[in-house]
Amino acid sequence: EVCFKPQTKEVFQILNDTKTPFVVAINKVDKPEANVEKVKNELTAEGVLLEGYGGHISFEPISAKTGQNVNELLDLILLAADYESLTYSPGAAAEGFILEAKVDPRRGMEVTAIVKNGTLRQGDEIATATAKGKIKILENFQGEKASELSPSSPALIIGFENLPQVGEEFRAGKKVDVSAVKAAVQTRSISQADAQDETAIKFIVKASDSGSLEALSAIMKALPCEKPVLILDESVGDIGDNDIKNAAASHAIIVGFKNKISKSSQNLADIQKVKVLTNDIVYHLIKDVEIILMK
Repeated sequence: EVCFKPQTKEVFQILNDTKTPFVVAINKVDKPEANVEKVKNELTAEGVLLEGYGGHISFEPISAKTGQNVNELLDLILLAADYESLTYSPGAAAEGFILEAKVDPRRGMEVTAIVKNGTLRQGDEIATATAKGKIKILENFQGEKASELSPSSPALIIGFENLPQVGEEFRAGKKVDVSAVKAAVQTRSISQADAQDETAIKFIVKASDSGSLEALSAIMKALPCEKPVLILDESVGDIGDNDIKNAAASHAIIVGFKNKISKSSQNLADIQKVKVLTNDIVYHLIKDVEIILMK
């Protein structure tokens, strides 16, 4: 049995192409069927040469479930960072990358980011290529409020006026020039004629966060189907009345991942005869979508 999924092999390729240093964590060693030596051999076959296997890439067998060797893995990561002699400029404008973005029903737009240079401070203006705002609340990876965060720190930010895209670069400071933020932004446009195509199977896709939305949309677009498949709208958040109305007007099916639909919105969907598919497990959700595509 092959250990690595296509996305894992893609990660290996990206790391090699970008010459990014990394360490390997071999997880689930607590299971009786765990075979660390087999994983090492397959890593070698993929061109990932571990220490003792013809290369210099450090590794640690761990169990995320029991905590076995997790401290040793953290020590390896710190050692790798020391070896790279990483430095940063504390006085520079903060910059980094957006890791996740979602809408919290109580706190509004929550954005998770990683700082790569400068110092990120509460009260700073912040911007990506597609979103901007002012940092009203800044929290560290433990959910504790922070006045400032230094590079390599994960940050939870509240204050964006609209949700940024996952993977975008951000800059923050007292004044931010949005045009100076470099990011590749893909936009998708569906013509009115396409939207009115009665032969097409149409979907409105909702997810709890932007990363899940991006992944779900990509999976759905790759599903085989004899008829045209159109995703009319993609957005983050719970399923509401407006989604039901839009689906009813365009004869679309709503697909929701890890989000909720209120009782009133479900009642409206029943009245409007709008089909709503929701699930917290993407495998089951895609199976439901495939059943529709096969009809």
